[in-house]
Amino acid sequence: MLTMKTLRQVALAATVLTMIPALASRAGENSTLYADSSKIVPVTELKFYQNKEGLTIANGWGDPASGAHSNYIKMAGGTASTLHTHSSSYYGVVIAGVVSNEPPESKIDHPLAAGSYWYQKGGEPHFTKCISQTECLFFVTAKDAFDYLPAATSN
Repeated sequence: MLTMKTLRQVALAATVLTMIPALASRAGENSTLYADSSKIVPVTELKFYQNKEGLTIANGWGDPASGAHSNYIKMAGGTASTLHTHSSSYYGVVIAGVVSNEPPESKIDHPLAAGSYWYQKGGEPHFTKCISQTECLFFVTAKDAFDYLPAATSN
């Protein structure tokens, strides 16, 4: 018998999967979104690693170091990034935990629970936070390579 928690997880996964093509399209992705053959990757087979910026990520499709891509990013509960920018815009979809993605002038966090998404315009300084006490997991997609550029705070 399926529990309510399992049904919610299945519904969330279905929502995220239906959003991927639209998000990649909006990000300007012109190349093929999918591999040449069908592929199934259970969450237990995601291979997380720390990238050169110190983020814990697992590649979805593409290569975040060189071009169009989607990947998963984990953040520990109650943590926040430093103020930073990215050269390219991207979309993020929250899978687990509660995330906040705010400009430096924001006085409050806008909670993004599982199933929520945000768009981050390239070049705009922001903080990404895992505001839940539990680990956050989110899925990002971008048309260009990923970078993490520290931004100066203005006083």
